Amino acid sequence: MINVAAGILEKDGKVLIAQRHRNDTHGLKWEFPGGTLKRDECGEDGIVRELKEELNLDIEVIRYFGCYTEPPLRIQYYLVRMLSGEIKLTEHEQVAWVEKDRLLEYDLLSGDRMFVDRLRAI
Repeated sequence: MINVAAGILEKDGKVLIAQRHRNDTHGLKWEFPGGTLKRDECGEDGIVRELKEELNLDIEVIRYFGCYTEPPLRIQYYLVRMLSGEIKLTEHEQVAWVEKDRLLEYDLLSGDRMFVDRLRAI
C-alpha cells in the first residue's frame, strides 16, 4: 500500500487546491495538495513536510478528516492551518483558492471528490 497525506487548507472561506503537473500520474487533475509518506512517517508529520516541500507553506494540523482507499493508494486527509509562507510551485502546474461550493467544478481526483460534500458541511 502507498500511504499518502493530503491537506485541506482553508483561508477566507476558500479552499486551496493544486493542479498536478502534466507529466505526473493523473496529470492536470486537481487535488488537495500533499504527497507520499516516507517509511514510518505518520500522516501528520508527512502533510507538514509535503506542504513545505511542494508549496513552501508552514502549516499545522488541526485534525484528521478522513481516509480514502483505492489500492494501491491509501490517502489520509487532514484539515490544516497556514502559519506562514508564500506559495511557490515546485510540483504543480498551478493552485487556486476556491469556494467550497465551487470545488466540484474542477476536475478533482476521485478520492478528493468524495470529501467535498463533507467539507461543505463544516
